[in-house]
Amino acid sequence: MLIRPFSAGDDLALGEVFHDAATPAEHMERGLFRPASDGGQGEPALSRCVVAAAEDPDILVGAGAIAASPAHPYRAWSYVEVAAEERGRGLGRGLFDAVREEVRGTELDGLPLRTRVAAGSPGFAAAEHAGFSTLFTTRVVRIEALALGALGADRLEDFAVTATGSVELTKAFAAWYAGVNRADPAAPMSLGQVNNRFLSEAAGAYGAALLRDGGEVSAFAVSYAQPEVEAPTELTLGAVYDGTEAAADPDPRSPQFQRAMEDAGALLARLSTDTAVIVEVTDEMPAVSALIDGLIEAGQASVEYAYATLGD
Repeated sequence: MLIRPFSAGDDLALGEVFHDAATPAEHMERGLFRPASDGGQGEPALSRCVVAAAEDPDILVGAGAIAASPAHPYRAWSYVEVAAEERGRGLGRGLFDAVREEVRGTELDGLPLRTRVAAGSPGFAAAEHAGFSTLFTTRVVRIEALALGALGADRLEDFAVTATGSVELTKAFAAWYAGVNRADPAAPMSLGQVNNRFLSEAAGAYGAALLRDGGEVSAFAVSYAQPEVEAPTELTLGAVYDGTEAAADPDPRSPQFQRAMEDAGALLARLSTDTAVIVEVTDEMPAVSALIDGLIEAGQASVEYAYATLGD
């Protein structure tokens, strides 16, 4: 088996042996299979990638990559995938070791690694065998229209549609993002950087709404759906509580926790009166997770797919 650096055309060869991506997360991870980049201006983030070829050098059977994460510079993304018929033979470990050699002498050398894989998948088992352990789990959940009924109907004065570029939204999002990434700390970011990375048109943000409690933002939602596409609206739903220190050791019985659930629910109810919505929720978002759990138990929501983020 030959393991070599990624070269032009290898993406097409890999596409012939890998099955269709099971989830958008898997599709994004495959985006790391690309030519080496040093992360210069106008280039992709610093990355290295290797591929494995069978006896015929034009037939590829696996790939491995490590890449920088601009929002999380204290660690790097890693991803290894092997063709189904080649699994269980140690090729994945060989690719992982080879790409770690490729990053020696770069800014990626020695950084802790993160990877995302579907829980219970062969990739999950392989990552655990390589020394990775689960940091948190992410669920992508479909919430049916009117799932929350008229919740929050008496708080219309607290609801506001806002521009994705608003300072109020950006401040709330920045504090929330820092808090819900406790297990995977983000770099300090200016409000401009937060907006560019998560709330801009380039990031896919289309619309936003806020819910206030006592005049302060308590929950927000950002839509990443395009208006001409007939599909459930994709939302980032944030309870400001989930980004606070209290959420690191939450007490579901506390008034603060219950109010956070109620506020996130009221905002979600307002945004799902006419259409189903898709929400991504992690273990690091306790109030929103509890809200979603209740909807799933009531049969008003369903998990589309789930994946784990693991660290070495």
